[in-house]
Amino acid sequence: MHVAIDAHNLLTDERGIGVYVRAVTARFLQRRDCSLTLLVRGWFPARKHARLASLLGSDDFEVAAHVPRKADVTWHPWNGVFFEGPAPNAVTMHDVAPFAFPARDPRRRAAEQEPFLRSARIGRRFAADSVFTRAQMGELLGIDPELVAVVPLAADAAFSPGAFAAPPESLRGAPYLLYVGAVEPRKNTERLAEAWRRAFPRGGVRLAFVAPHAPDGVIALPALDRSALVDCYRGAIALAFPSLYEGFGLPALEAMACGTPVVASRRASLPEVCGEAALYIDDPEDVEEIAQALRSIVEDAALRTRLREAGLRRAATFSWERTAQETFAMIRSAAS
Repeated sequence: MHVAIDAHNLLTDERGIGVYVRAVTARFLQRRDCSLTLLVRGWFPARKHARLASLLGSDDFEVAAHVPRKADVTWHPWNGVFFEGPAPNAVTMHDVAPFAFPARDPRRRAAEQEPFLRSARIGRRFAADSVFTRAQMGELLGIDPELVAVVPLAADAAFSPGAFAAPPESLRGAPYLLYVGAVEPRKNTERLAEAWRRAFPRGGVRLAFVAPHAPDGVIALPALDRSALVDCYRGAIALAFPSLYEGFGLPALEAMACGTPVVASRRASLPEVCGEAALYIDDPEDVEEIAQALRSIVEDAALRTRLREAGLRRAATFSWERTAQETFAMIRSAAS
């Protein structure tokens, strides 16, 4: 089977979606029952072959700017469809945030939603990161749940327990709570920052965001490589993740894999990811409830130990091998 893969963001996307596409595509390249064409934008697409090969650990693929006629199926792993061609289409959707949290500006809203609408129109089979996302796809996009396979993500092997080896200088000298992800309303970061201030009015426990920017008083750690991110997880008292909306919640899984306790909202996909291995916030819109959870995780060593052990067991049930196999099965179904 010849699979064309939308790889237009493969070299640059450092979000969870980029992690997923690179992990799965690298495993597809190890299969003997398929060949791949990676779809990129711009003139002279073949010039990107060497960089893609270095990233994926194999050069056994072609590169093109259009879906080739020999393709049996095209896989669109970035939520939307950005390349169209004659082959049937398989689509992975990680969330439907532009519909759950639509932009106020009509032009921006239309631009954000159109790739999803195109996916819903032309997709033959779909994968969703969670049961929650599959339900959202049906409710907000009208996609038949029978056409959607639930395929969870995973954490790279680098995310594992170990010593806090080389923390960034700004994290040295005092305990800290960690947040990893975008800074935007659906991530609930403003309430998290306010809850941290309430929980520790005299200081003593810092809050760090692995993000380009952070609220006042919060440490911002932009552009960390994977090794530094692992160290940040390992050194944290806990991951604070009171998000209002997640299609999966990869930081929670990465933290558990590192042996770091997780404080998470009981919303969206997070209970699917964390199971019984998190301290849950039932109402993440209640700043005081978030503050109480932060105080609990800092003050209760036995709770942290229990969540660490439960998190390691939970994280071990996810693997990129399983993700790649189930994604490939969905793509094969679309092709046939």
